Amino acid sequence: MLPSLPGHIVTLSLNPTIDRILEVPGLRVGDHLQGRLLARQPAGKAINVSRALATLRTRSTVVGWVGADTAGLFEDFLEHMSVRSRLIPIAGQARENITLIDPHAGSETHIRDIGPMVTPPDVSCLAEVLAEAADGHCLVVVTGSASPGLSTDGWAGLLDDMLARGATVAVDVSGELLLRAARRPVWLLKPNLQELGELVGRHIESQEEILEAGRELNRQIAVVLVTLGSRGAYAFAEGRVWRGWTNLARNEVRSTVGCGDSFLAGFLAARLDPDRPFASCLQQALAVGAASSLTDRPAVFELDAVRVCQERTEVVEIA
Repeated sequence: MLPSLPGHIVTLSLNPTIDRILEVPGLRVGDHLQGRLLARQPAGKAINVSRALATLRTRSTVVGWVGADTAGLFEDFLEHMSVRSRLIPIAGQARENITLIDPHAGSETHIRDIGPMVTPPDVSCLAEVLAEAADGHCLVVVTGSASPGLSTDGWAGLLDDMLARGATVAVDVSGELLLRAARRPVWLLKPNLQELGELVGRHIESQEEILEAGRELNRQIAVVLVTLGSRGAYAFAEGRVWRGWTNLARNEVRSTVGCGDSFLAGFLAARLDPDRPFASCLQQALAVGAASSLTDRPAVFELDAVRVCQERTEVVEIA
């Protein structure tokens, strides 16, 4: 049996953003086009996870940095969502990411801002807050990019400190950060297909290759979730493997921004119930991610939509 999770969740926000989502029919580079603002709201992967958890009636605390000019905006937003926060203001303007949705082509264009630079005192301050907030009674979700100024070694040092204090750690990052996390005793990793290949050092495409690589990782990581976008996901735990998918038509999908964060929140919220079967946890994760895709805003969904998507989600165990 997989161990029960700690009751409190902390999400680590190292590079939050304000997401601007615009609908631009007939998007073409170089043209002057008419667009419509669909949403502008605080986001970033950690904040998206906490927002989705709140919708699932699971409490969490966001810990991390925020640009001083928008600290009040983020704090008010999280308070409205019934999400606790311990945000550390840093110098510089908050970054803004832009998503352009073309409903005619069914496409999304993402423009990612860099974010403000953090200093050694900022890192020390965050380490002190984490020492109080992330202990052996917490599940810490480490997700998203790191702010400029935080080195890979510095990021790994924060992770090592939390693990040394006994925190249970789930990681959803990419690149060198993901490689560093895979060498540590974290509880969960959530790579996509490309990232799975980077972790094992080879190209992966077929189901047989996914199973081999996922099982290889699962020997050292308790839970491995491999996401495939619209094709669903694989889950590896205790040497067992499940695959699941949600049956959605392409024209039902409004935006995929934040769907991976919603997927992770759905899985974690389900895993807090120690009696819930693992396959049911994966089913909820997929349903929450799918429900999020039905809206324009990241990690926003209705519980009724989750229930409908659960009925359209299939999970099978692979021998």
